[in-house]
Amino acid sequence: MTYTVLDKSSIPEYLNGLPKVVEVLGKGSSLDIEEIGDGNLNYVYKIRRSDSPDRSVVLKQAVPYLRMAGEDWPLSRNRMTYEIRALQAYNELVPEYVPAIYHSDEEMSVLVMKNLDEHTVVRHSMIRGIMFPDIGHDIGTFLADTLFKTSALGMGSIERRHLMDQFTLNDELCKLTEDFIFTFPFMEHDSNYSNPVTDEFARANLRCDTEYKLGILKFKDLFLTKTDALLHADLHTGSLMANSDETYVIDMEFAFFGPFGFDIGKIIANFLMCYTSHYYHSADDSYQSWLLDEAMNIWKRFEARFVELWGAQGESAMLVEGFLTEDELHEYKKRFMLNIFHDSLGFCACSLARRTLGIAGVADIRDIEDTEKRSRLEIINLELSRLLLSKHEEIDTIEQFESTLQDFYKNVNQSTLELEK
Repeated sequence: MTYTVLDKSSIPEYLNGLPKVVEVLGKGSSLDIEEIGDGNLNYVYKIRRSDSPDRSVVLKQAVPYLRMAGEDWPLSRNRMTYEIRALQAYNELVPEYVPAIYHSDEEMSVLVMKNLDEHTVVRHSMIRGIMFPDIGHDIGTFLADTLFKTSALGMGSIERRHLMDQFTLNDELCKLTEDFIFTFPFMEHDSNYSNPVTDEFARANLRCDTEYKLGILKFKDLFLTKTDALLHADLHTGSLMANSDETYVIDMEFAFFGPFGFDIGKIIANFLMCYTSHYYHSADDSYQSWLLDEAMNIWKRFEARFVELWGAQGESAMLVEGFLTEDELHEYKKRFMLNIFHDSLGFCACSLARRTLGIAGVADIRDIEDTEKRSRLEIINLELSRLLLSKHEEIDTIEQFESTLQDFYKNVNQSTLELEK
């Protein structure tokens, strides 16, 4: 089918021609269609059968521009091609953590998938202080399985190169990441968010700090040059949906092959930014304690599951039988996991600053209307970014990381924390 932009009037006819969707909604049924997309890139519709609302699907379509900026910012629809391919791969690797696909069409830049009606967007729920009992475990498992099983440790060389080839040309969204995560926030740029007190802090403490900016460049270089595994590449609390029993990962249009630590550091940074926001959103520190525990659980589960998968793996593109002795392999694994951990902390530092200074902030903090209170919280995140970037190679265990965070938050200026609700 030739590409056309779907809307509420054309969606019913389009869906009536899709057998798996008809199995869910029925053919020719009256449909209730609601646009629900609140993201930066695409249009998303929730579609229900009028006489049976529990029969529903979600339709997502890419348009040839950046949704948040409008038609004045052209952007290729190819991003949906990579989301389709990533979701197909994830449905094979971790079907329990991603929505089922009912239909995909690269030409139309359309995905039709399971409606996660019984789940909420994690970011919005976390702002309200809702706890998800297994979320750290679930995220860590998702990361370990997807990263290990698409790496040179978990695949044969030829098979892996064929998979990599499906994601090589996700160039526009990789360029967005290069610009908006690793470049523009750390310089004066028209795209950046502006809050006067935060801006002054950034000018005085980050943008003129050569060592800090060279640290950012180190991680931009890793992003540009390493092809460790298939990344979600936009993994944050807004791309998670959960309830008390399940966690789902959505919105993987940025998917490409990149460094192991990127997704890990990015999602942990989002938990830490939420932690900071609850100096404002919460009356006590109970929810912050839960957030810190779950952030640490992400790494703990990732590490345990990754090592477990490695122990069960036979030969791979990286290792063949007899190349290393048992002792040599044990030492290699230790160094390998430590490198991932150090990189994760560095990418965490980059994400803390980029989500504070760049165009795409986190609603946890940016939706706070009082600019003075917002600035106090933003500066906490920038200070933490600076600390972690300077110490990421000195922190060798998750216990040391947790202790570093606890000490940091204890030492945050009390005037910053005393926020009247």
